[in-house]
Amino acid sequence: MNRQDAIKALLRAGKGQEVRDLLDRKARTAESRFAEVRADESRTDDYKRWALAVESSRMLRELTKELDAMAGRVVSKDRDDAESVFGVRGIAGDPASLTISRRDAGDRVAGLNARSELRELLQRATRSGDEVLARAVAERATELRYDDVMHHFLADRPALDAAGERLWNSQHVDHASMGLTVGMVAFKPEELAGMNFDSIEAVAESGEPGQTTNASAGSWGGFG
Repeated sequence: MNRQDAIKALLRAGKGQEVRDLLDRKARTAESRFAEVRADESRTDDYKRWALAVESSRMLRELTKELDAMAGRVVSKDRDDAESVFGVRGIAGDPASLTISRRDAGDRVAGLNARSELRELLQRATRSGDEVLARAVAERATELRYDDVMHHFLADRPALDAAGERLWNSQHVDHASMGLTVGMVAFKPEELAGMNFDSIEAVAESGEPGQTTNASAGSWGGFG
């Protein structure tokens, strides 16, 4: 899972504050490491540029690893919610037949965009006991952000209320995740500000440049 996907998964699970705390903590560590490189007057500018790229790439790998681990713990919960609210979990009947019916119901509602149409279809499905269709309507209403339709769906199914609310909140996390992604600039030293992270990693992997010193001081031990 890449960083953006991991952040979205965590936001869907309501873990936004945990992500912010992690980013803040890692950003402080990154700045400390960058400062250590800049402060070493025994190295050339080319060497420092490479060393900053190495530290930036290292910090991003550490961050991605932690985000991935955090996201892995919550993805299964999101899947369970979707299966319970939008899928066929908990509906009596043959699983294979229910799965086919759910697919057909999804196709039926996919082209519906009017709030009134979805609300009326939900009412008919609930009244007739067509739970598969009702769940397909609920998913479409969530995609379109028709809160009144989703409210009516959950009002008749209180056992699904908590999972339904989590799914509702999870559908529109792009803006929030974008805001967190903007914070990634803290992991890019100003000396490499014009580069994207892939280019920075390429610099890091290009190998240590010549170590001609700017002064006669001893070697810096940051990469020992």
